[in-house]
Amino acid sequence: MAQAANRPAKVGQGFTARTGRFLREVRAEFRKVTWPTKKEVTTYTAVVLALSLIVAVFLGLLDFGFNAIFTLLSGLGG
Repeated sequence: MAQAANRPAKVGQGFTARTGRFLREVRAEFRKVTWPTKKEVTTYTAVVLALSLIVAVFLGLLDFGFNAIFTLLSGLGG
């Protein structure tokens, strides 16, 4: 029985039949998905935006600091 699912499609089975079966299986899998609520999506979006802002500020400060250091070092080598 388990091997029947692993067998390739029958030679006589057409493209439309295979496509229809695929779409039915996709629909069945989508029904199993636990979709987030509107509140969860809003919360997760806020968290992603906040963390992105924090990382951007951190990397900007690092860039500013390294730029200052390299400018100072290149001025000393003259």
